Amino acid sequence: MYQRILLPLDGSDLSHQTIPHAIAIATGIGAAITLFQVINSVALIISETTAASIEPIPSSELTAEIAESAVEAQRQAAQANLEAATAQIIAGGIDAALITTEIIEGNASQTIVEAVERLGCDLVIIASHGRSGIKRALFGSVADHVARNTPNAAVLMIRPR
Repeated sequence: MYQRILLPLDGSDLSHQTIPHAIAIATGIGAAITLFQVINSVALIISETTAASIEPIPSSELTAEIAESAVEAQRQAAQANLEAATAQIIAGGIDAALITTEIIEGNASQTIVEAVERLGCDLVIIASHGRSGIKRALFGSVADHVARNTPNAAVLMIRPR
């Protein structure tokens, strides 16, 4: 039924609650698993830390250097996170040859949706905080965006335990 599972992780305990579900499903059907983590880009960090104005504000080298350092730190943390998740999945009985990892810079919601199509995934297993109402409106929901904008894959949302 499912050939390729996309498992977006962000390093949180909540996102790691999806791993046993991926193991159970992949074990039962022999599906491949792509572990996927989105990190910020330099441009995103600079845009979020630069004051808004009508005139363009030139970013200083110091700001760019700090942003590059932050992205590199995020990349290293993501790599360690994906390595730990890979080890957990292998310990769960999945062949290492069926596991791939990817770290991409960008907006999490859109990057995950794009990855589903680009990688040909037919199942996404994603954690959801389970927010509703005003909290969801204020904080947004990556899982909700993925579920609503992924027409060619099933989306399994895992709520906190």
